[in-house]
Amino acid sequence: MYRLLLVDDEPVIVNSMYQLFREAVHLELEMYKAYTVEEALDYLHQHRIDLVLSDIRMPGMNGMDLQKQIVSKWPRCKVIFLTGYDDFEYAKQAIRNGGVADYLLKHEDDDIILQSVEKALADIAKHTQFEDYELRTKTKLQLTVSAAQKNLLFELINGMIPSPDALAGKFAQLEMPLQADKPVYLLIGRVDGWSGSIKEADRTLLAFAIQNIVDEYLSSEAVCVSVIYEACRFIWLIQPANNSGMNLQNESQSDPQSYTHSDPQIGPEEQWNHLVSRIHGRVEDAQISCKKLLKVPVSFALSRERGDWSGLGTQFYYLRTLLGRGFDGEQELLIQEGHVFNGLDMEKNRRHFSGSQQLRKQLGVLEEYLESGQRQAFMALYEDIMDIDASYSHTHLLELFYSVSLCLLSYSNRTGVFHTLSAKMNVGKMTQFDAYDTWEEIATFFREFAGLLFDSRQDSPEVPTQRTIHFIQQYIQTHLEQELTLTKLSALVHHSPTYLSRLYKRVTGVTLFDYITECRMVKAREMLTGTVMKIHEIAAAVGYEAAPQFTRSFKKWLNVTPQEYRDTYSNLKLE
Repeated sequence: MYRLLLVDDEPVIVNSMYQLFREAVHLELEMYKAYTVEEALDYLHQHRIDLVLSDIRMPGMNGMDLQKQIVSKWPRCKVIFLTGYDDFEYAKQAIRNGGVADYLLKHEDDDIILQSVEKALADIAKHTQFEDYELRTKTKLQLTVSAAQKNLLFELINGMIPSPDALAGKFAQLEMPLQADKPVYLLIGRVDGWSGSIKEADRTLLAFAIQNIVDEYLSSEAVCVSVIYEACRFIWLIQPANNSGMNLQNESQSDPQSYTHSDPQIGPEEQWNHLVSRIHGRVEDAQISCKKLLKVPVSFALSRERGDWSGLGTQFYYLRTLLGRGFDGEQELLIQEGHVFNGLDMEKNRRHFSGSQQLRKQLGVLEEYLESGQRQAFMALYEDIMDIDASYSHTHLLELFYSVSLCLLSYSNRTGVFHTLSAKMNVGKMTQFDAYDTWEEIATFFREFAGLLFDSRQDSPEVPTQRTIHFIQQYIQTHLEQELTLTKLSALVHHSPTYLSRLYKRVTGVTLFDYITECRMVKAREMLTGTVMKIHEIAAAVGYEAAPQFTRSFKKWLNVTPQEYRDTYSNLKLE
């Protein structure tokens, strides 16, 4: 199937062309409509477009400007100009620019227009038939998923798991093709290093390319949602393709995409077994393609098997640790859980991660009790956390010691009482594990420190909370162009994402996500009425990676599109 983009500032022309090609079912076209060059460029940035049928003379940027952009950025895309002007000079200039398949007049018969498109598609097929699977992925460069999808993913990773029905609703709302009532398979990756000649802006594009290469290799086996985080790290959530079944008997060894979805006898368990057995090979192929096509070394860590959504966080942090362990000078790693790597028995070590993740959750709740002044609840949970048995190794005790210590010291520092407490007790022992003879001494000292923290709240208990909220709001307002995830914001104030989300909603009455969106919409309105910036430029300035995503959010918030809002303001100003 080929993708056709129709571009004209006259909706009646676009719609008539759309109807003409929709009836031409033999062409097997996937069509998009754009009424400005800017809108057309947005589609080109998001999708692989094979053929553009465009008017030449349009307000603002015209068809010639669009052609120049296509030639420089999407050289494989062909252009047919359809215009009402029999202007030979335009035709000569268009042909000189390159990439033009034909030049037609709007009053031409429909048959002539169809013949021109058929000829252009045949030419495209001739130029692409020799390309293999790896090269096709190179042309499919799409923008990353929205910030809202990233927020949901990291909420799941940090243990904020809603009910299956609620999670399914969120998946549907955010257009994430995952099933909340089914297990999930996790894959993570990282860029091992950038060549010194690669500019920062190019790194972002290359990260998108890596993401889409892996997506493309996985798409024949599975449904997946991928996320880029920390600039050069990746997460894939994977489930078998949502089909009635797969005919696994007719696979061709020569074609990596050859299996069909035609056998209704193949059940979910067989689909999962098939996916897990093949995913290592798929990822290895993607890794090779990234190196060959992009000249970028990439490493991956794969789960051994599928898991429940409730265990996603444990699995993520474990795989991230495995990938980090192999970072010392090694590149293009492909680590699968369940093997021995760099001296680490993964199977044995994995069992300890559940305990660490449980501790992480408990500390989040403990921090919430401390912040909200719930002394009795804090002490009860504290005793439970510090209650150890003979199964705790020395490394586990160290982790527990420094985790609780960090929780208490971080709060004392944020609230400005650290120096006050220093005059009452030797706070240096909070970081000296070897300063104690027994674990009971540690538990007692930490308990006394926590008691002093609660005592210090009596004078002005709400001041620390208000300071935290004010800091977060100030940071959001001055960093709207950046990615503002809950994980990133919580790290700024040394809170867990779960706790910060609850704290902000309790104090302000609105969710943090809604506040971020409101700030972005306010700034966008100011820029729409006070500048001549283009819509896609404003979208980027307020933190949206794609203009269509910005337009949807703006319309949902204000019931008008950004362009409609700007036009209305301009008309009122003229009056």
